[in-house]
Amino acid sequence: MRKRCLYSGLLGCIFALMASGCIKSSEEQHNNRFTIKAVIDFSAAPWDDSAYELLIPLKKVYRAPNPFIRINIWGNPEFQQPETLNLSGENNSRETGRAIFQPILNDSLPEILTGSVYFVTLKQGVPVSGTFNLSTSDGKIFKGQFEATWGNEKPPYIR
Repeated sequence: MRKRCLYSGLLGCIFALMASGCIKSSEEQHNNRFTIKAVIDFSAAPWDDSAYELLIPLKKVYRAPNPFIRINIWGNPEFQQPETLNLSGENNSRETGRAIFQPILNDSLPEILTGSVYFVTLKQGVPVSGTFNLSTSDGKIFKGQFEATWGNEKPPYIR
């Protein structure tokens, strides 16, 4: 009788662990399909060239009450076909852009991110969609899918 209870308890624990693993997997799959609503604005590159700024809000957590990923895309490109930007974090004019993480948008030190941003579309005036796979130097990973609407007008050209 005692062995039967032990086996039943052991089987119950194994079943619970397996079930929690399945639930976690389905939650991860759900999160990967969840599209984050973002905003894309016209901006300027550090050397006063044109750029886009993509702001992606993240889920609030204890140490990050207003977390955002900010992706700068330099040169105002338009992609009619899917395109991937690889970001090394070097922050120079040869790069196509940069990405940073801020736990509190515009009120905390930025962490430089490296990785890639895949754009399904990037065209002015049309919602911009894609995915990102970025990480910090200490291994924190940010992955997701976004759709961004345009938040401002293109600035006038002044010479």
